[in-house]
Amino acid sequence: MLAIVPFRGLDGAKTRLAAVLPPEARARLALEMLDRVLVACEGASSIERTLLVTPDPSAPRSGVDVLEDGGTGHPAAVALALVDPRAQNGAVVVMADCPLVEPGSLDALVAAARPLALVAARDGGVNALALRNPAAFRPVFGVPAADTVARARAAGIEPAILDDERLSLDVDRPEDYELALALL
Repeated sequence: MLAIVPFRGLDGAKTRLAAVLPPEARARLALEMLDRVLVACEGASSIERTLLVTPDPSAPRSGVDVLEDGGTGHPAAVALALVDPRAQNGAVVVMADCPLVEPGSLDALVAAARPLALVAARDGGVNALALRNPAAFRPVFGVPAADTVARARAAGIEPAILDDERLSLDVDRPEDYELALALL
């Protein structure tokens, strides 16, 4: 499968953490989390290649394909990547701010995708999603996980919903940051 990792870039990175981190530290944190996600993708046996979707192509590691997007947010970035020919044989989408992700979590998500599996974020969104056939269902990001589940069911797809502490934590708010520090 193709791993799709949307990354907003460093311009205004992690602004909701401004109360606890200055801009330089937020940018460094964003890059460190991105690196952790890319390393996990590289280590997952179910992932053949990784596609970083970003308006800032200066951020990737070597060995990662880059798809430049318009910088209008994760929903548009993921939608763009899912219609890319590299995604035609299945895709796993993982947010770039999941610092605890491990290859085994991604492999379990892919294995559960019959044809769709997802992990909800602690705040109710979707942090990771695996889809065997992106042409059969177009997930929308930036909405509650319950909406994604309802849309899938309306399309005749029963999604597997995984409870994975490592994938459910994304760092958006100060309390997420504190929890990530405690668990790393």
